[in-house]
Amino acid sequence: MTLDGTDLIAIAAMIAAGFAVCYVLLLRKLRAIAVDREMKVADQIGSLDEAIRALETRLAEHPMQTVVVNQSEGVQVEGAAEAHESGEIDPEIQAAIAAAAVAAVGPNAVVHSVKSATSPWTQQGRVLVQGGHNLRVQR
Repeated sequence: MTLDGTDLIAIAAMIAAGFAVCYVLLLRKLRAIAVDREMKVADQIGSLDEAIRALETRLAEHPMQTVVVNQSEGVQVEGAAEAHESGEIDPEIQAAIAAAAVAAVGPNAVVHSVKSATSPWTQQGRVLVQGGHNLRVQR
């Protein structure tokens, strides 16, 4: 059996059409997946925004707050933050600490207080972190 030119052209056209159909179908599927993921991300951002607003409201009710406790599991997380000269901690930092507590121990986390921690251990930690940077010496 031999193939002449028209048969080869017909086979090539069918293969090209198959590739084109597959490309279009895959492109549609990828777009649907992308839209679905964008909607999920938007929903997650909305729920995070609501959680942050709720935490800010809770922080506004209790202005100076230190230990995060999850009453149901008995988990305790102590946090430290930079304070102003007056000893107050920014509400944004308080909200970030509360959000981290909720992310770490779950939605039942309660922020009881936040205060700045100054101890030799914090200073030593800073020295270790900053000392770990390799600086090139000019010769």
